[in-house]
Amino acid sequence: MEPKASDMDGKLSTYQMITSHYPDIKVRLHTPAHQGVRGVSEYFDDRIYAYDLPFFNRDKFDNVENYISGLYKTKRTFFLTGGATQGILIACAILARRHQKIAIGLNSHLSIINGFILSGIEPFFIPSRSLMPTDAEVIQALETRAGEVTALFLTHPSYDGITTDLGKIAKYCRSQNIEFIIDEAHGTHFPFLEEEKLSALSQESDLVVHSLHKFVGSLVQTALLHLPETSTITEAEVLTALSLLETTSRSNLLLLSIEEAIRLAFGDERKSIFQKAARNCDNLRCLLDSWGNALTYDSQVSDPLKIFLYSDRTTGEEIGKLLFERSVDYEYLNQKGVLLIFSFQNTDDDFVYVAQVLADVYKTLAAKEERQFFDDRLLVRTPVMGCLPREAFLAQQRKTLYLEEAKGMVSCNSIKIIPPCVPVLIPGEKISDWHLKMLKPDTLVEVMI
Repeated sequence: MEPKASDMDGKLSTYQMITSHYPDIKVRLHTPAHQGVRGVSEYFDDRIYAYDLPFFNRDKFDNVENYISGLYKTKRTFFLTGGATQGILIACAILARRHQKIAIGLNSHLSIINGFILSGIEPFFIPSRSLMPTDAEVIQALETRAGEVTALFLTHPSYDGITTDLGKIAKYCRSQNIEFIIDEAHGTHFPFLEEEKLSALSQESDLVVHSLHKFVGSLVQTALLHLPETSTITEAEVLTALSLLETTSRSNLLLLSIEEAIRLAFGDERKSIFQKAARNCDNLRCLLDSWGNALTYDSQVSDPLKIFLYSDRTTGEEIGKLLFERSVDYEYLNQKGVLLIFSFQNTDDDFVYVAQVLADVYKTLAAKEERQFFDDRLLVRTPVMGCLPREAFLAQQRKTLYLEEAKGMVSCNSIKIIPPCVPVLIPGEKISDWHLKMLKPDTLVEVMI
């Protein structure tokens, strides 16, 4: 039964549940030990502890989740308090019930590999010219493995905001009965932008994972798992997987944060702020357009709130240093450039200041000579698997070597770059010349013997 509109017009349903739970009890002889009281805490006020009492079973939130499902127009949306990682692991557990080999992109988050380790799934890496595969590369890869690869788990958009034509991929998957799962952790704001068709929820798919803290404004470790209306996955299947991968003591504080952030995001005021931030980002791109390649941005990044800065005069490390010296922090950098992520919290004054800083950085860089500092192709490999990730991860016979000594051997562990937590070596992968170029030769790795 969905909550009535009048129920949602006042205080949040989660808040009402927490505050109405036996408020007149005088003595509590149960966990948690803080009993909803701040005590001597120096850092948290009384309300934080009050929200943390009592614990609710998942079924108590059915009405709230059904209401949120209505906002997103999904068959069912589930609250997660273990981050998008929890949603990805749940997706892998569901996939393992009927698939053996699943296609993934080179830009897949490490949690997908960890899900394959837990479930025993075999990955098929989509050959691509960049970390984010194009729709043509995805479809071609699936066609070459027709009948062998029966599901696709796509990370979209990429961490730095590159997208592809999800509609084409979704239609192909439907026509071939390929289950289509999307890790949209870095696109959770898409439903609130004018370009809302960017969102995987607007396409035919089977499961979509959102990370709420990244762009929607809730606390860290909050996420959503969506079953779109077109999903072939049942609610019962999700609940079964949830029972394996969810704590029995979910945080009320996180649940309250989820409901509040979503209700705000779907409100007209917050939506207009999202869209205004996107327009302000467009203005920054127009400014950068006037400076040539001395300071520019990656035009492949179609996320309205992301700008990936780079220059033909210096490295990403120097651009990041120049920004930070001028009190502008950033999401991450690599040798090529710097990723800026804007949010609904950024004010007009923020954008004015960033424009001034970019102009100052441009003047510094324009005085330098042109050079080529980075080759995107260095990031791309086609992993050669010696065995399943699960088999390598659980291998009993293993030893630790320096990377330069381990060429040709099968790795037992993952090596990742954080951010964006995309692994450059995974369990089961053979160590190659590519790894020797990407990693320091004295990097220690565990290998199968």
